Amino acid sequence: MTHTSPHSVVFAAILFLFPAAGDLSAATPQPPSMPPTYVVDLAGIVRDDVETGLNGYLQELEQKTTAQVIVLTINSLDGEDLNGFSLRMAEQWKLGKTEKDNGALFVVAFQDRKYRFEIGYGLEHILPDSMVGSIGRQLLVPAFSKGDYSTGIMNATLAMIQTIAKDSNVEITGMPAYRTSGSRRRSGSPLRALFAMAFGLLFFISSFGGMMHSGRSRRRRAVWMGGGYYGGGYSSG
Repeated sequence: MTHTSPHSVVFAAILFLFPAAGDLSAATPQPPSMPPTYVVDLAGIVRDDVETGLNGYLQELEQKTTAQVIVLTINSLDGEDLNGFSLRMAEQWKLGKTEKDNGALFVVAFQDRKYRFEIGYGLEHILPDSMVGSIGRQLLVPAFSKGDYSTGIMNATLAMIQTIAKDSNVEITGMPAYRTSGSRRRSGSPLRALFAMAFGLLFFISSFGGMMHSGRSRRRRAVWMGGGYYGGGYSSG
């Protein structure tokens, strides 16, 4: 008969439990202290070719304009507020030039079905709330609703790159064009256009009220947060 020591039993139990603990910790990988690349795909939803392309375009954008745009995907917020998470990561990573505050963070929380654009004050006039809101509605959500996360992230990021590059009068080498989904259908629907105008007015009023009450911290960044990829629900950050 083979005798098993108590220490061996404890060690075996630890080995048995370790994979399970690893799976739990990997559900939402901890973002790195500093972004190693321009696309930090912790959720694993961006195709390799898309990630490689965006990294190149974003690097060239920073070299030519000094604006730094980072894409971050996570599996889940695990109950954390998206506003606080995005702002915390933007501040931790210190995106853009300090004196210009010309950084932007594009966050996608995959399992929570939420996204957020955190725009530095130095890019607010180039990427205002209305524009990043349109980018989310027209480029991100339609692709996400079809399960095509790579295309949604690629098109939304390309739109930001193109807008910043155009403002600086520079061209990004080899960058493909992006297509706005459903633009014809929207242009032919007066009711949809009226709804968009009403929503924009309400968003402006709520944003203005937020600026009046929160002071300098609200003016520092323009944000847009969307939730419900499949249901089409939106809420302002």
